[in-house]
Amino acid sequence: MAAVNETRPGLLFFLAVCAGLNGAAQGVPPGAAALTYTLCVINEHPTAADIAPGSSGDYKWFNGQWWETPPPPADYSTVSNVLALSLGGDLVSTPRDFSAGALPVLSGSNGFYVEFDVRLSDTNQDHWPAVWLMPVEHNAQMQDSYPGDPPGFERWMELDVDEGGWGPGLLGTVHSWTGIWPDFRSISNPNNLSPVALDRSRKHTFGGSYDPLARRVAWWVDGELQMYAAAPYVPAVAAKQHFYLILSAQTHGKNIPYSMFVSGVRAYVPLAVELLTPRVQGSSFSFTWSSIPGQTYQVQRSTDLGAADWLNLGDPVTTASLTASFSGAVTNTQQFYRVVVESPTP
Repeated sequence: MAAVNETRPGLLFFLAVCAGLNGAAQGVPPGAAALTYTLCVINEHPTAADIAPGSSGDYKWFNGQWWETPPPPADYSTVSNVLALSLGGDLVSTPRDFSAGALPVLSGSNGFYVEFDVRLSDTNQDHWPAVWLMPVEHNAQMQDSYPGDPPGFERWMELDVDEGGWGPGLLGTVHSWTGIWPDFRSISNPNNLSPVALDRSRKHTFGGSYDPLARRVAWWVDGELQMYAAAPYVPAVAAKQHFYLILSAQTHGKNIPYSMFVSGVRAYVPLAVELLTPRVQGSSFSFTWSSIPGQTYQVQRSTDLGAADWLNLGDPVTTASLTASFSGAVTNTQQFYRVVVESPTP
């Protein structure tokens, strides 16, 4: 194990990163374990009470896509402690203005695995339930336009973990979108329909992962791998983007009423924190570490690197950016510092 070691005669900086009681989650799903993404950063059992009354704030879910008129609040309810979306319901995990909400966005540079527990009220093929991800950079400010691109040219990845009503089983699609509004075009993986039939009136767990190193997306149902997609359908630009979650109860055209029940939403990322810019100035020292927006960290101290119990320093810190910092006074006593990564409880 590594740690930040602080003494006055000579300072040696290195970092211990530990999972808290809920950190590197036990029972990591196979889709996350396949990539060694063991840190659970979202673990939700959503209800209608988690939905923001407005378009921003410290809430977990927000009503409607930023480019559309929000659906009526009556499209959402809680049934037996489970979130129910009626036909037309459309929830996102980030405020409509893309300010910070209660749930973190998922960094493409790190990679991620997400999964959704979903069932429908019935199996009519007109129902079009969808669980999917989009990057926050695709917004009205066109932050998905990058240096070297033509003016107004946008690039982004859309990851559809599952869409119902297209065939007997999961429809999982990754889109590489490019263009200048309104002339956007995409290419997508042709192997997007699983032949494994599903009874959508029963709960299923739909999972999707994005691996930036392999530039590959994978889809899972109930812990079983369904298919992969890679370049050119998985765009390189996805590694520069940050993704939010979407729950939609759509229709294939007949507008037959139904309910989409979402009983669980989870996201896993690599358990990896990098020590950045350790400094000593006079009688004080500081260190910065890479962080995940919305993730909570606790700095701890001990005089014994192998101690079972470490002392918490201050309150846990929930970060809103890609870095977090700690500072303290240099002493003549050897001290070790570590950062405990805390994972959300449902």
